[in-house]
Amino acid sequence: MRVALKMVCFVALFLIMAGLVSPAAAINDIRYSSYHNMTAEEIQRIVDETTGTQIDRFDSMFENNPDALAAYGTIPDKAKGIEAYEYWLQMGNISRALADDEVMQSLHYANGGVIIGQGTQCICYTSIMILDERVDEFTEKDMLAVKARVDYYASLEGLEDVPLAFFKGKMIDSYLTEEQLLYLWESGYDGLRIYDGLENLTSLRAEYSPVTVTMSSDNYAFDNEALSNETSFIDRILALFKGPSDSVSLPAASSGNLEGLASEKVRPVVGGLMIATSTSGGTVGYAAKDVSNTSERGIVTVAHVFHFENTTSYQPRQSYGSNNELGTFSRMSKVGDSVFIPMNSSDVKAVIYTGDGDDRLLDVIGYEGAISSGMRLSKSGVVSGYTEGSYYGVRYNQTFTVKNGTINYTVNHVGVIEELSDESYSVPGDSGGPIYVKTVATINGEQRDVAVLLGILEGGDGNGTVYYVPCTEIKDQLGVVPLTINDR
Repeated sequence: MRVALKMVCFVALFLIMAGLVSPAAAINDIRYSSYHNMTAEEIQRIVDETTGTQIDRFDSMFENNPDALAAYGTIPDKAKGIEAYEYWLQMGNISRALADDEVMQSLHYANGGVIIGQGTQCICYTSIMILDERVDEFTEKDMLAVKARVDYYASLEGLEDVPLAFFKGKMIDSYLTEEQLLYLWESGYDGLRIYDGLENLTSLRAEYSPVTVTMSSDNYAFDNEALSNETSFIDRILALFKGPSDSVSLPAASSGNLEGLASEKVRPVVGGLMIATSTSGGTVGYAAKDVSNTSERGIVTVAHVFHFENTTSYQPRQSYGSNNELGTFSRMSKVGDSVFIPMNSSDVKAVIYTGDGDDRLLDVIGYEGAISSGMRLSKSGVVSGYTEGSYYGVRYNQTFTVKNGTINYTVNHVGVIEELSDESYSVPGDSGGPIYVKTVATINGEQRDVAVLLGILEGGDGNGTVYYVPCTEIKDQLGVVPLTINDR
């Protein structure tokens, strides 16, 4: 039941965000849209199987959630099928309208307020996130002002007393902790000063005993007990600095020895590989093409890896020499946290390297937001490798921070994922990596595992919630879309 509910919310939200449906839209209006890869029958099946609304979940989730601040309204009783489906669409319309509302804009962190995110979750309520350390500034009067705007947009949808909840939360730090930075510094890994550099660590260094590393061929030992809980994470970070400087030719999809490919120099460049500047590093999202000039090719990743400055990028890193240089980006969006780096067509390919834990190459067959194969979302990152999560909802005007809080930025629109295991879905260094759904397709008469791209990894909160920038938002901001196997 839960999987079906999430699938419906996923489809509805992405169609809404594309502006393809209106409050009174008939299902036929979206059934044949070119915006997605689904057939009319696949969409109709999802509509027919849409789970009825689960009223009790809205109330019960506040019983054990210390971050919940207040709740208004109720989730109505909507029957399974078209009735519940249309309600998901209406709630998504409300959330999208709030994103551009003047009252809401005045309360956003980017404009001096304390709201750091707003969206619709998959049990179908509007959620507002308040910055934890400034929660006292957000009064009941402010909550009622937000409720008034929600009620206004609900009235346009013909709805009353819609569910609205307020939570407190922290901004997401997309980079390493100071302790992890210090560890790398003391370990002598300053050729690529992952994510910041030495200038901010002088005072911190005096507060910790020196960290030394004893290396063997297979493992690293830690002398600083305070950092011992980061052993597995640091092993992954250190592993990025190994490897030959010769280029690795990309093998055929799903074949060849792919172990450690993420941190190698690989040509052509594909999603899931390491990318770096002189002071930061992340993961390639996907190969892309210009919407209006499809012969213009390149790659997409997050802009915060560049600190939003047009510095030279490398694959895999600068220390390998100038022959690893990819160049600078030609397009950048801070509100879409994305960049496009132009490259020769022969140097990019519509493939994703899945990464450690899966070690496969997947052809990209599409990039749409609505899919019919399930709600489990995959991610590739050069540090944590291959991980899976479950789609949860959408947020607008979500605020993040990088460089130890020295750069704050707000992204217009992000998808939200819940981790499915104790292993972190996202850690620093994974930023920019591809988010996708693995499915099966027949290619040249052969059934193969393939990928449908959903976006690029933004970051995680360390508590099981992960954010990504959808391909559709990147298309709107940069004018580029993913390459697919059909592109020549």
